[in-house]
Amino acid sequence: METIVFLTDFSVTARHAFNQLLTIAKRTEIKNVIIYHSLAYYNSSFYGRGDFMLPPPLIDDVEIDEVRGQLRHLKRELLNISPLTDVSAHYDLLTVMDGVFRISENDKIDLIVVGLRGSGDGGKNSVGSTTIDLIESHSFNLLLVPEMNPTHQYKNALLAVDLSNLHERLPVKSIFKIQEFLSLNWHVVNVEVQGKHSAAQLIEEQSFLHSSLDPLNPTYSYLEGEHIVEMINSYVRDHDIDLLVTAPRKLGFLAALFRKSASKKLAVHSTVPILMLIQ
Repeated sequence: METIVFLTDFSVTARHAFNQLLTIAKRTEIKNVIIYHSLAYYNSSFYGRGDFMLPPPLIDDVEIDEVRGQLRHLKRELLNISPLTDVSAHYDLLTVMDGVFRISENDKIDLIVVGLRGSGDGGKNSVGSTTIDLIESHSFNLLLVPEMNPTHQYKNALLAVDLSNLHERLPVKSIFKIQEFLSLNWHVVNVEVQGKHSAAQLIEEQSFLHSSLDPLNPTYSYLEGEHIVEMINSYVRDHDIDLLVTAPRKLGFLAALFRKSASKKLAVHSTVPILMLIQ
């Protein structure tokens, strides 16, 4: 893994995400980590509406010093775990999304690590607005971290797919890069909305799926029905899954998982990190 970007607002949610970055760093070699904090108090959901533009945030020297100190602390903590990793930490006045895209102009981002839950209901029933923006951009591989045990281990991965346009949507190279990085035991779950595909389509898509992923020696399973989020979460619990892997694109059911209502369900019930891969 070349470059990981960790996004922090120094919240409890961000701390859970940082703990998972530390856990990964203990068992793998990460070449470059960029710790990023946005000082902007606005985000894309309410910044610049119509002709009205919010004024730039007023940041005093005390706040700047506090941010610098917190970033230095995170950097030292990561270097203590992974001393060979090149760790940088910085802040700016850009929105988080603008800041991430600015970073990507100079560094190829292999993975962004970010907390999953937002501030609504104390984080119990919401997904953070920045996280939603990142998901909807379909621009970066994301590791979304819920509140969880900091000693969480990565052994069993569940890849949830639907059998629609897999040639276009299945991120095979990214999956094998993750396997090289984390050495996981894989479960591949085909989620099928009842009656959606013809028998011929199913055979063709299943053939492609097996030819692409059989080298992982995965366990294949099939789930069929309308309550997709609930079925996936049940499988995670029943099979001791440590990492839920999805490839949500604008096509297929997985994109629908992260519409507002479904994303709340996933945020409420997810007990393991969610790795979202792009092609």
